[in-house]
Amino acid sequence: MKTASIEFFKGIEEKRLPLIKLTKSKNGKTGTATFLFIQPILFSLPIYPFPFINGIYLLWDGKKIKSNDLSLLFKAGKPFILKAIFVFKNTQEWFSFLNFMNSYSKETGLFFSETNTSFQK
Repeated sequence: MKTASIEFFKGIEEKRLPLIKLTKSKNGKTGTATFLFIQPILFSLPIYPFPFINGIYLLWDGKKIKSNDLSLLFKAGKPFILKAIFVFKNTQEWFSFLNFMNSYSKETGLFFSETNTSFQK
């Protein structure tokens, strides 16, 4: 049974694994996570082109983190990369994100590389 997933639309799991870059403030209380999806499956769904993507959802164990900070990068006039940024304003939000990443990485095989401060496959 899946315990962690990423969705752009309710009930449609994004199968493409993102590249994830992390930053953390010097005091360790705030941070960001930047997700890059190269040709995410949502670009090939029958509902595409859709009017808009209203957010990215990190789901695990009945919990959810949402971001609306999304942008698209185009190649040859077609969407190619979807970029999502999460901003964590306190230690509770940061640790909630780390809990998601722990569950998500166990399911997907992503691992953390501190030298690059990113999760990789």
